[in-house]
Amino acid sequence: MLEEENLYFAAVGDVHGHIYRMLGLLQNWEKKTGKSLSFVLQVGDFEAHRHEEDLKTMDAPTKYKQLGDFTDFYEGRARFPYPLYFIGGNHESYGFLDQHIKGKEIAPNFNYLGRVNAIKLAGLKIVGVSGVYKADLFSQLPRPTVAEFRNHSNKEYIGFLESEIEQAIDYENTDVLLLHDWPRGIISAEALEKFKQRYSNADYNSIGNEYARLLIEILQPKLVLCGHLHFKYRYVFNSSSQLVSNICCLANVKQGQDSLAVFRIAPDLKITEIN
Repeated sequence: MLEEENLYFAAVGDVHGHIYRMLGLLQNWEKKTGKSLSFVLQVGDFEAHRHEEDLKTMDAPTKYKQLGDFTDFYEGRARFPYPLYFIGGNHESYGFLDQHIKGKEIAPNFNYLGRVNAIKLAGLKIVGVSGVYKADLFSQLPRPTVAEFRNHSNKEYIGFLESEIEQAIDYENTDVLLLHDWPRGIISAEALEKFKQRYSNADYNSIGNEYARLLIEILQPKLVLCGHLHFKYRYVFNSSSQLVSNICCLANVKQGQDSLAVFRIAPDLKITEIN
């Protein structure tokens, strides 16, 4: 197999507005390896804030409501060199993003996938589900609209809905699944001890959610990407049909290299993590 037959893409954890830091990690990888990235996938908490009004529609403590770098790219002062595709997390300006619930390129090369969506990239079917599991929001129908933001708490917009999980299940034949939170029941005892050094009240049953796991069991993707917990972790998920899903949990970009994973796509569409 010739090297040039392979394609490479990156996955990045929570950005929280630090786009230049993310860009530095991506460019350093290319410089180090001499290879080029075809596209970037990002797992939520991207924080695409255009201006101060957007910050008013994000659920987060006031001290974390900062514009970040997106405005430079939105207003044309900078340009991101790779096509990037992202889902929403629990810290997003949904007053902006929910104007595009089916997805849209919101700035050059920055593509929001919407609340739930499937796209094709380099021959791979990629499914993304925005938000996190919140029991009090899950069966809510419909979610309040953007026009209703002033009459609702920002927290009412951060959860995915039962109908969105059902929509994701209908996509079938998924190669890559983008989630914000982890699936339930994947953390090892050793990793849990390390995790507790940061989150002392964490326990096995509090990490991840059952609907993320359900999607993996049904869609049986080759690769699952998630963030949210700011913790690097890898897990091999064996489904009842003996198909394997490689789960890649990523740190946030302020933690550096642990927020980045790079994958090779072979001509037969096999996906392999290489860094």
